Amino acid sequence: MSESGSEMSYADVVASGPQQSAEEARANPVDEVIPTDQSVESLIDVNTGVAVVPNDFLEQEVQTETQAKRIELEEAAAAEAAEAAEAEKKAEKREARKEKASDKASDKAAKKEKAKTLAQNPIIQANGVLFAIAAIALGFGAYRKHQAGQLTWKLAGLWSVGVATLVGGDYCLSNFLWKKYPFSKK
Repeated sequence: MSESGSEMSYADVVASGPQQSAEEARANPVDEVIPTDQSVESLIDVNTGVAVVPNDFLEQEVQTETQAKRIELEEAAAAEAAEAAEAEKKAEKREARKEKASDKASDKAAKKEKAKTLAQNPIIQANGVLFAIAAIALGFGAYRKHQAGQLTWKLAGLWSVGVATLVGGDYCLSNFLWKKYPFSKK
């Protein structure tokens, strides 16, 4: 500050003073360490934590050990998930086969029960007796005609028409009786 009471900035005060020579304006020289074998051995290595990486480091897919471990863990988890899914698929297939076998067994049992019920129906029993008698009569008649040498294709065709008529008539009569007298197991 000056005596006149006016305030001056630091830059103004420096500018009003004597000018420095070029040698004074230059910074002081830095001391250099001249290494010798003994002096280097006593220094602490500051580069122990610094790793040198190749030039293509940024282009590498895996850049750190942590990434490599994470990738290994993800691959292992994916493999375990695939194995679990495969085991689940096999279990589902096994269960489906068991259900199918169980369904077949229950269907077979239901069919057997239905056959037993139908075998007790008088309409079914009468149809069985009728067709047994017709088969025996046709067989015996065909044998006699064959022995006599009178069995021809014309005769076989006429008998086939007779069998078809018998079957059609039996169907109509059985259907009528089935509707009129429904059978239920008691």
